[in-house]
This record gives sequence, C-alpha cells and structure tokens, in this order.
Amino acid sequence: MELFISQDKKSTDIATADNSGILEKKMFEWQEECLDIWFKNDCRGIINAVTGSGKTVLALGAIARLEKIPANEKGRILKVKIIVPKVFLANQWYQVLKEDLRVPENDIGIFSGARKDPYHRKFMIYVVNSARYTLTQHIAEDYQNKNPILLIADECHHYGSEENAHIFDFVTKIPGFILSSGYFSLGLSATPETINFDERIVPALGPEIFKYGFEDALNAKVINNFAIFNIKLNFTQIEYEEYLELSDQITRTGAKLRQYCSYLFNPKNSKKFFALLEQLAKSPVEPDLADLAKMFLIISFRRKEVVYQAKSRISCVLSLINQISDSLKVIIFNERIGITNILYEKLLVLYPDQVGRYHSEMDEDDRRNVLIKYQNSKIRILVACKALDEGLNVPETDVGIIVSSTNSSRQRIQRLGRILRRSKSINVSRLFYLYVGSSNEDQELLADINKEMKGIIPMVDLRYDKEAGLFHNKEYQTLTDKVLKYAGRKAWPPLVIDEIARNLELGKLGCDWWQSEESCKLKIRLATTKSERNYWKSIWLIIKARLKRLEL
Repeated sequence: MELFISQDKKSTDIATADNSGILEKKMFEWQEECLDIWFKNDCRGIINAVTGSGKTVLALGAIARLEKIPANEKGRILKVKIIVPKVFLANQWYQVLKEDLRVPENDIGIFSGARKDPYHRKFMIYVVNSARYTLTQHIAEDYQNKNPILLIADECHHYGSEENAHIFDFVTKIPGFILSSGYFSLGLSATPETINFDERIVPALGPEIFKYGFEDALNAKVINNFAIFNIKLNFTQIEYEEYLELSDQITRTGAKLRQYCSYLFNPKNSKKFFALLEQLAKSPVEPDLADLAKMFLIISFRRKEVVYQAKSRISCVLSLINQISDSLKVIIFNERIGITNILYEKLLVLYPDQVGRYHSEMDEDDRRNVLIKYQNSKIRILVACKALDEGLNVPETDVGIIVSSTNSSRQRIQRLGRILRRSKSINVSRLFYLYVGSSNEDQELLADINKEMKGIIPMVDLRYDKEAGLFHNKEYQTLTDKVLKYAGRKAWPPLVIDEIARNLELGKLGCDWWQSEESCKLKIRLATTKSERNYWKSIWLIIKARLKRLEL
C-alpha cells in the first residue's frame, strides 16, 4: 500500500485520540492503519481504496474516533455532513448510521430533491444536486456556533465538475474556516483522480493520504480472489460492413475537424476529447464547425450502437449462464436498458423465478425489492444497467458478466468491485468481459490492473464460437488434448473419456485448473457425489498436464 503524508502539520490533540468508539463492526487492519494516518494528518485527506474493501466502515470508524474526543467548550457537538452522488446512496448511509453506529433516527437527516429534513441535525446526508448551493450556508451556521464539523465526501471523484464543485464554496466564502482546528474532512473513492482534482477537491478535502489497492486487499483477504476472462466476439457480416462504413465516415469527418480544430487531437486532450467536441457542437459562434462536431458525435454514437448491439453478445451470455453452475450468483452488466430487457426476458424463459433486472427506468421500490430478492437468494441472476455501477452495496456475488462497457476505467473498476466482496460460498470470483475483436473496443478489461496483477490473478483470453455456442482457449485446449491423448493411451473406456471431455469443457470457464495438485486431491476426497468426484478427477489430470507431470 502507498502512504501519502502531508508536509504541513498543525499541532492538534486529535492525533492522540484513543482507538475506541461506538462502531459495532470490527475493522480490518488496513482501516485502523488508515485512520491512524488520517489523524496524524489533522483528520483531513482522501482515501483511495479498492471497491469492496470497506470504505464506508472506515468512515464510520472515523466518526466513532472523533466522537470520543471531548469538546473544549460545553455544548459543542460534532456535526457530520455526508455528501453522496445519488439518492440510493443517501438511503444506504441512513441505514448504516442507524445499524452500525446506533445513531437515533431523529439525529439523522437527508437533504435531497424529494426530501429535505431540518439541516440542524447532528448527521446530515446530502445528495450533491441539492447540496451545491446550500451546504456552504449550513456549514457556516455550524461554524458560527463553534461546532466541529466532519465532512465526508463519498465517491468524491464526482465533485470536480463545475456544477458539483459548488459544494466546496465554503473554502473561499467562509473566512478562516478551512484553516480552523474544528474542520475535519474525509474523501472516499476507488478512483479519486478526476477533473479539477487539484484545483477544487484537494483544497476542500486534503490530499490523497492513503492508497489501498487490489494486491493489498487480496493479500489481506479483505476481498475475494478473482479471475478475469476476456472473451473475444465476432460481428455478423452485415454488422461488420456497417461498422466499417461508419468508421470510414468518422475518419473523413475527423480529417475535416483536424483542419480547423487541431487542438482536439492533441494527445493531452485524449481523455476529454468527446467533452470538448460536445462543447464545440453547442457553440453558436461558428455554426458550420458546430454542425461538423455534431456530425462526428452522431456517427460515433451510431458506430457504438452497432458494437453494443452485436448479436453475439446475447448468445455469448446465454452460453455462459448455461455452463456456469446453478449454485452461483451472477450479475450481468450492460450499457443499454434495451439490451438489459432483452436478456432479462430470454433468461426468464430459461430460468423461471431465478432472474431479476435492475435499471434506472424502474420504480425505486421495484429496484429495492429485486436487490432484497438477490440478497436472500430468491433469485440468483441479476441483469443490470449503469444504475448498479457505483457505490451500491451489492450482496455477495460469485460471477460478473460485462456484456458491454464504456472506455471508462473508473466504471470498469467499479464493476469489478461488485464481485469482490468476501464470499463464504466460493474461493475465486470470476469476471467475464465481452468485446468484439474487429472493433475499437479494448481487448482487455483493465489494462492498468492487468499490469499490476500479472502473475497474481488468473487472466484468461477466450474466443466465443456463436454457431457452436462454445468457448476456445489455445493453452487450455492444448492441455485438454494432452489429457485425452493420455486417456486414450491408457485404453480407458469411451464413456470415461467422454466424461473427462465434458468436465474439462466445464472447467474451461473456471479457475480450478490453476490451483495446486494437492488442493485438487483434497477436493476429490471431499466430493460428496459421483459427478463432483469425476469433475475434480478430470481437473486433476489437466493440472498434471499444466505442471508437465502427465506421463504420455
């Protein structure tokens, strides 16, 4: 893990606070260490921690520690203000404050578009849209009353935009507040770096002081072990021709744009290319240039739709679900609500009473009910759109399938985090990432993480054959051929060889062949059914082939 300590230190008694509180949950070692560093940094700073590792519990621990510090003046009360990007997160925080800190309901308020509780309550949870032009006023009143304030910015990467950054107006509008000893701040995110990070977020919350990455969390067994499967899909001939035609139009339109707006194509602007293009498209100054920008955006959108709606995606998902054990819980991620609904309907026919869907056009009660069903294992397959991506506490999940994905590394990390919470049912979570090979889609789910985790987690490349409904992996197929050749030379009965072949086909979508020979032998001994024992015996053979210990 990486530690970032501010050079500027003010003397404060807070850093010596005892490590106790009213938090009901036991904290991980990394959370205790992180809070020690936060206190040494005058209780200010941003925490960069992988999704699923316990950022919310960390924040509750910060509140608990601060509550134990006696106020210098009678009547002073610590005021806790929590900023969230979405309403469902406000409700989530409301529940954890009640259940894990035992905060009375009357002490908790929510300030959102539909609900505005009295803002003088001790714990106030703000949805950012409603906090932009009110939070500074509320903070000013508490400051004037000499109450210490803890500002928790959940998913803080959301607050760098010009509009959202108004929640931090108190930095310039309340003289002396930001430097006062009664102001504490905690930013939380798995991906804190964002637009205006140094200009707007760091001055309000403090610098990044602690990073807790995938490798740290894996080693400490805070998150599940996991494996990533990158699955290559193919276009149909018609889809491919349409994709090439749109690509050609993009090239021609881009060449015209480059003549007049070369700055758009500067490598420094690559991450905000489309944001700059949208600004240009709205510009009234040069209507011809604006029309050109609009054309580029429209063609790009149409090409993206061709990629998202490739027919092989739905076929691949159905084949995956068919080959995944029916004891596992699965979340399927999509970019489009239309595809979400199609998949839901198809899966519902194949697996009655086992499937639910979750997207932003559903009623809030319906979304809540489907999550409860998923949590209670009344359904085991959840088909979701973007509404599930960020912040929501999702119950234990064994398998994630990314049917389509944007280029956003942040979104991909969030989706990976949805399957990494510790599970009692499995040892290794799996994430399947689908991409069309002859398109501009990334061929790896997380290139940065792949480099960081190389050799630590399994990363498997597969190719999907839509016509056969099968998955191919060159390395695995080579090992399978060796096992079947070995069985043939041993003159094992055809039924036995067929059983081995069937089990190895099932094992292709798992990580069992990566484990040790000793671990596999233990699984064979502990198997409770004949089919389970046969499966592990087949996997044992391919493990021996991988270790080059299979006699041919």
